[in-house]
Amino acid sequence: MSEISAVWERIEVWYEAQGQTETLKPGASPEAIAQAEKDMGLTFPPELRESLLRHDGSADGGWPTGELLSLERMVDERKVWMDLLQDGTFDDNADHNEGSEALQPGWWNPAWIPLDADGGGNGAVIDLNPGPQGTVGQVIDMDHEVGPSGPEYPSLAAYLEAMLGQFSEGDEE
Repeated sequence: MSEISAVWERIEVWYEAQGQTETLKPGASPEAIAQAEKDMGLTFPPELRESLLRHDGSADGGWPTGELLSLERMVDERKVWMDLLQDGTFDDNADHNEGSEALQPGWWNPAWIPLDADGGGNGAVIDLNPGPQGTVGQVIDMDHEVGPSGPEYPSLAAYLEAMLGQFSEGDEE
């Protein structure tokens, strides 16, 4: 069993125990994933494809960070960021990198895929174009006020594992 499947199984068990299985959306079709890749002009990493085939996001408010984005929401969120990048909104922040050699400089990178959203313009993104000390597929934090930082997690599987940990922490309170 893959790492993605194993962590999703544990996440699904948590949702089931809470009586919230409807919070996780059904998986996306391979055709929908291919269309989203085409719309974004990107090729998704295999672990993102595998994750999307299992669950195409969550209900808003049903994820520790707010919402796990569906393909449609990924495309829409990325379009907002790309429009801002292309209209020059981020020109003054072209050198921004928070001192991390794991990230390329800049406020937004065309090779980022929005992953989740908090409803306030912030969220995790999958980085397909890391800096020299980063790794393809690392998950970074994008804060609309302070810019990108991280990486927060080395992979999507590590991100999902951390989200599962946040669910479990909520159970103990």
